[in-house]
Amino acid sequence: MDTELFTWKTHSNALRDLQHGISIAQNSGVKSLLVLTCSQNAYPEQPLNFILKNCSIPIFGGIYPMISHQETLIKQGALIIGFKENYDVTIFSDLQHLKNEDTLESLINTTLEAKKNISGQDDFLMFYDALINNVEDFIDCLFECLDHSITIAGGGAGNLDFIQRPCLFTNNGLLANAVLLVNLPSKLTTSVAHGWTKIEGPLLVSEAHGQIVQSLNYRPAFEVYSQIIESTCGHEFQDGNFFDIAKNFPLGIEDINNNLIVRDPILTTDNHLQLIGNIPVNSMVYILGGDINSLISSSEQAAISLFSTPTKSATQISMVFDCISRVAFMEDEFDKELQIINKYAPSPHLFGVLSIGEIANSESSAIRLLNKSTVICSW
Repeated sequence: MDTELFTWKTHSNALRDLQHGISIAQNSGVKSLLVLTCSQNAYPEQPLNFILKNCSIPIFGGIYPMISHQETLIKQGALIIGFKENYDVTIFSDLQHLKNEDTLESLINTTLEAKKNISGQDDFLMFYDALINNVEDFIDCLFECLDHSITIAGGGAGNLDFIQRPCLFTNNGLLANAVLLVNLPSKLTTSVAHGWTKIEGPLLVSEAHGQIVQSLNYRPAFEVYSQIIESTCGHEFQDGNFFDIAKNFPLGIEDINNNLIVRDPILTTDNHLQLIGNIPVNSMVYILGGDINSLISSSEQAAISLFSTPTKSATQISMVFDCISRVAFMEDEFDKELQIINKYAPSPHLFGVLSIGEIANSESSAIRLLNKSTVICSW
């Protein structure tokens, strides 16, 4: 038991060990719990639901491909963080049924009105089901409904097989198709990095629907993408190796501040590109490249930027939402990224998740869905 923050972790995939950790946490006197687990644990759903529903204090978090504690990457196991304050959690559920802005705004406003204690609060963590197909519409509406004043950091939960399953922890049990908005008791500061640079483009997105890009420069999207990479970078796409190559060459959209918003191609069908995140029709995109040093250097600069800012919090808590595809790209070298972030963190209270999509404010304060990026936050 830490004198300032309860921390418990295990490398076990046994549900009984997670239950034991939650029991210890509740008995420690904390008022709310963040629970993060690895998808590789494959906990049985019904017994896990029983444990969550019987938790006597607010509980939130999710199942992620991997998690981290300080400079340690955890591929199997669980991490529990207990807070002395009551972290209020607002749940937005059944989002897959809301197909337009009006219905999303109605749900958000109705839910927020029911949580009167959220009024005037500006600092949040967001845990969400990564396979919600309208998460960008949701965060756009959330930004409007909360009057543009919020600071937020978050990451998508789920499994790398991209099969949707319940993946969010609440006192109501496991949830899918949902967002958890966690109200923080102190000011949140964030820093974002990715380390990718342009190698080709711009290319016109001539046809797209949501997360699927059908054509670039009026030609089939995968045909354009693969020809550029094969001719300039020496790779050859074959059956079954798309992700092995594509993880090295994301797409990037340039925003109004000339910053790149990265989009991760995860598969190809019918000569189209399936991404994690939307790319609007008629936008201009670039094919990006990078190396391990550029990615780690970008995270170092983000850590320096964040942790050089003085905090008024007596117990500074820091969390990292780091894209799981950075692990796929850096492989055994990924530990260096965690080590460099941990080096600059001013307190031992540093933990995180390897997420499927990251959420943070842009320079213009709008909330953005990011890919292949690192979001570091403190409160």
